Parts: sequence; structure tokens; C-alpha cells
Amino acid sequence: MCIGPGSRIRCNKKEAVVGAVIPADEHFKFITVQHLLKVGSCRLGDPVYIGKFKGIITRILYELDLAIADFRLPSSLVNVVEIGSPKLGPAYSMREGEKNYCTILSVGRTYHYLAFAHRRLPLPGDSGSPIIQDGKIVGILSSVFFNSATAIASSLERFL
Repeated sequence: MCIGPGSRIRCNKKEAVVGAVIPADEHFKFITVQHLLKVGSCRLGDPVYIGKFKGIITRILYELDLAIADFRLPSSLVNVVEIGSPKLGPAYSMREGEKNYCTILSVGRTYHYLAFAHRRLPLPGDSGSPIIQDGKIVGILSSVFFNSATAIASSLERFL
């Protein structure tokens, strides 16, 4: 079993998706959306789970709708994908190995705007999915606008 970007993460029975993983000393920082914590009534210091593995919420970045949880895991179980800078053009979100193609419409320091095909819109449980372009994670899916088939991805610029 390999866990990483696109894996399911849960807090008090509410699920989202891992957007990125950052190695840190003898543990890993898993990044997902903060609104998962709000819906799951979780706070700093509370446990989160990826499969049977338990982590702890260590940081919340409200302005980016991101949360960071620390997990102590053997590196052989973790898939780390490099974080990169986005550019306008094709990309995809990923959940549990399934790709959903999109287009990056605009790039910003806080958020990026995306367009999806109307027949392939991300669903509420897809929050936190990594946005991947050129093999690198360039954002984390935060919000979807169903009426226009667009979405917002939180920027990962501060983690570069």
C-alpha cells in the first residue's frame, strides 16, 4: 500500500483527499483542505486517518483553506510528488489514482482558477485533490462552481 497525493483522508468520519505530501525529518506533512476539519468538527491536535494510519493536525492555513497533518510513516509507504509552479493550460485533479482533466485558467499567489468538462465536475468528496501539471502538484482543489464548471485551487507557492 502506497499513500500520498490523491489518497483519502478522514476526520471524524468526514472525508477529503490528500493534496500533497512534504517530507520533514522523521515524519511527513500531509496537506488537505481546512474545510474538512470544519465539517468534521476537528481542531488542532485532533487525529486524522489515512486508511489505518493515524496522524495529528498540526497547522491550519485559513487564508488558503489548507490544513497540515503530521504522520510518522515508513518512507517505503509514502509517495511524494514534487510541488511546482502552475502555468496556464492543461492539468488534472487526482483522487485515488483516477484523473479528472481540467484547464488552469488563471494563476495567483493565493488561488488558481480551473475549468472542468461539464460531464466530469469534481464532487464534494473530491475536496483536497491535487492539481497536477507536468508531473508536479501545482495546487489543491478547494471549491467547485457547478453552474459554470469552474473551480478554485489553493496555491502551494509557500511550499516551493
